[in-house]
Amino acid sequence: MKVHSRQLLVVLLGLIGNLFATMFFRDSLPNGLIILTYQDQRLPIIDISFVCRSGAVFDPEGKAGTASLCTDMLLRGTKNLSADSIAQILDFVGARYGTGTDFDHCFLNLRLLKKDLSLGLDILSEVVLEPAFPEDEFTRAQEQTLTSAQRAYDYPSALVAMEFDRLLFGKHRYSLPPRGDTTTIRKITRDDLKNFHKTHFVPNNCFIVFVGAVDHEEIKNEVRLRFANWQPGPVSSPQSPEPTLPEKIRVKLITRKDMNQTYIQFGHPGISIFNNDLIATRLMSYILGGPPLSSRMGLAVREYGGLAYDVRCWFDRRLLPGAFRATVQTAKPKEAIEKMFTEIRRMHETGATKSELLKAQNYFTGSFPLSYSSNQGKLDRLNEIELYHYGIDWLERFPDLVRATTLQQVNETAKQYLHPDRYIMVIMGNVTKDELNLPDVEWVE
Repeated sequence: MKVHSRQLLVVLLGLIGNLFATMFFRDSLPNGLIILTYQDQRLPIIDISFVCRSGAVFDPEGKAGTASLCTDMLLRGTKNLSADSIAQILDFVGARYGTGTDFDHCFLNLRLLKKDLSLGLDILSEVVLEPAFPEDEFTRAQEQTLTSAQRAYDYPSALVAMEFDRLLFGKHRYSLPPRGDTTTIRKITRDDLKNFHKTHFVPNNCFIVFVGAVDHEEIKNEVRLRFANWQPGPVSSPQSPEPTLPEKIRVKLITRKDMNQTYIQFGHPGISIFNNDLIATRLMSYILGGPPLSSRMGLAVREYGGLAYDVRCWFDRRLLPGAFRATVQTAKPKEAIEKMFTEIRRMHETGATKSELLKAQNYFTGSFPLSYSSNQGKLDRLNEIELYHYGIDWLERFPDLVRATTLQQVNETAKQYLHPDRYIMVIMGNVTKDELNLPDVEWVE
């Protein structure tokens, strides 16, 4: 019996999803702490991610970077252990560890051997429940964060993105990077970190993910031993004013005579990750500006135009509505902008084709299982599943949802969520307004 390759792919993806489901468990403690476990005994390695659902959107007014600095400080000393002691213990067993923060959450990751699980959980519970935020470590961490923020200004693409966010989001927390900037970081105090930790690091606002050589029942018991007495607290939802759609194109030009390339980012308000049209919108933006070798923008600007190496567009996927963004780096900004504008307008007016949708669907269904083939990939997917409330069957449902998305749905998102000629745009390079020759725009000084 002949089996078509597409049918075989569907069967294989189903098997992979079912296998994942049989290894995946979700439990909770009475205090609200969620425990996610994925059992994979092939290697004696365990990856752990402790996640707090409150990210940079909860930073105090004027003190962007508080959540990030608070999370960084978790490994810099507790009531019983100094920063050096924590590092020495983890380094002695060869563990890998680190922290991170984005707008939607902050986390502490730990990778170690199975035999060191108890030690790792002892350290994890200590730094989460009893951080000391020592003065000397705070000063050091604040200076390091400032240095990192200052270095960002050395990269044109980062600077353009930051300026775009500032113009689009205004007083919204998304207007500044999760780690803050050189002004806000200086305003943060130790008390701000203590208050953030006390407010947001409560069990009913956190979850722990385990991937690797773990036993489901053993993990529940180990976590219960260390976190059962942790007291829950009130949990708030992020609130911030939504960005407004500009009436016409607003352009900020940053002239840099020392540059031989021009960096461009433009876009407008986008959607939330909870939007019902999220998958259709992802498929549409992939067709429009996904892979630079085959998307509409890629073909127009790179392949046929020869104007840039990389050009793309996407919608932010965040708890609060983010942005639609399009970016390019080119020596011929006028021509590149014109072609990108044309492709966005064409997608908005006439939509995608059946063949384009099929290619996009094949990409998403084919690449999705690869995204959780490694331990780190599984950790990332489980974090997303819990953080965005996708449900434990998400890995099975996502390919089905992609394949079930119709051409009409994709084209309706193009009409609803793309807004030609109503962009915020930032341009940096050795170029003048006259050379750009952008008609009917408002120049932002």
